[in-house]
Order: sequence, then structure tokens, then C-alpha cells
Amino acid sequence: MKYIEDKYFIVIADHVKAFIDEKGIDIADLAAAANVDRKQIYRLINKENIPKLSTLVRILLAAGLEPSKLFSIKFDFETYMSDNNILKAIPKRKRSN
Repeated sequence: MKYIEDKYFIVIADHVKAFIDEKGIDIADLAAAANVDRKQIYRLINKENIPKLSTLVRILLAAGLEPSKLFSIKFDFETYMSDNNILKAIPKRKRSN
């Protein structure tokens, strides 16, 4: 099976797994609460699959983890942008009439 190579999603998967472990949440119970297949949760925490955003949000909410917390994880976004050739879009100048 192909594993996630995206560094940010690896950090997310590790964070979700640590949170689930810390809270002692059973994967089957979490899957039932999120109304997702438990395989989706296992694939996330084992870094085998990047779920759709809507699925990730369902899992997070069912676990009691605020989705916005994933964007406050310590992560070097500047290096991530450089490594992935991501540039910042520059807004067009307003046209003068």
C-alpha cells in the first residue's frame, strides 16, 4: 500500500493519532461516532491515505478535536512551500478608470 508522502499530512496523522491515544478513544467507537468506516481512520493514523477534508473533519469532531487546531500545529510552512514549489499569489493591481 502506498503511504502518505506529504509532510504536512504526516504531521496531521501523527497529531490525530496522539490525540486519540491520549484520550483513550477506541477506533471502532470513533468510527461509529463519525459515521465513517473504521478503515478510514486506520488508514489516516497509519499514514496510508489522505482522507477527504469532509471525512477528516468528521473524524476530528467525533474525537473532540477542534479542526482549526490542525492549522496551529508547529510546522515550517515556508520550507514546505519551497519544497513543493508553492508560490504566493500576488493580487492584481486595481485598475484605475
